[in-house]
Amino acid sequence: MQEKRYTLTADFEVQGRLAYLSHQETLTLFQRAFVRAGLPLTFSGGFNPRPRMSIPLARSVGTQSSVERICAGLSTDAPIDLQAMSRSVQTQLPNGCRIVDVECVEGKQVFYAAGVEYVFNVSEPPDRDRLTACREALADGGCIEIQRYRAKKRKWETFDLSPFVERLEFTDDRIEVACRVSQAGTVRVDELMQWMGISAEMLKEPVRRTAIHWQTDVPQFKGEPRESCQEKC
Repeated sequence: MQEKRYTLTADFEVQGRLAYLSHQETLTLFQRAFVRAGLPLTFSGGFNPRPRMSIPLARSVGTQSSVERICAGLSTDAPIDLQAMSRSVQTQLPNGCRIVDVECVEGKQVFYAAGVEYVFNVSEPPDRDRLTACREALADGGCIEIQRYRAKKRKWETFDLSPFVERLEFTDDRIEVACRVSQAGTVRVDELMQWMGISAEMLKEPVRRTAIHWQTDVPQFKGEPRESCQEKC
């Protein structure tokens, strides 16, 4: 019987010290766990074949998450037992990383993030005047400039985050931010903190990613071009 190709998607949580793993370290963690669990993975070609796996949306180092997703290619002629696969993988994962849900579809499926939501639990009341001004700036629709560090260029550049932030809500001990994601990119957690005037010392716990909105077609960029933004500012 000819083997069929599948796309396995596993949603998982990351918390505690594992929140400080980088994107590549998280991917390596799952590559090893999937191989040790005996999943029928597909591999790349060449002299150094690797499992065909990806994490569609990178997570900022130091960010906890309840909604991460990893995708893997499978090839098998045997029936797919998702519960058995989930149990086998979970036994290979360290504390702080838990499989939440597993799905499998025949053929290749690619996921794109269209939106993401974060929660900042703070141990002291934030600057409400500043947060109110941030929310009003979103409603006004104008440029919101911050400084973004470009590692490859080794310099800071002015960056407009207004096309990427959709909603901001806050109380005395909790801040919720909803962001857009597109081919043009998104805004990082440290940049949100810079904008809102939140320091790491003010956090009660690491920032948590609470929702990712997935789609299987490429999300379109809805923000204005960077050139027109300069004119608007």
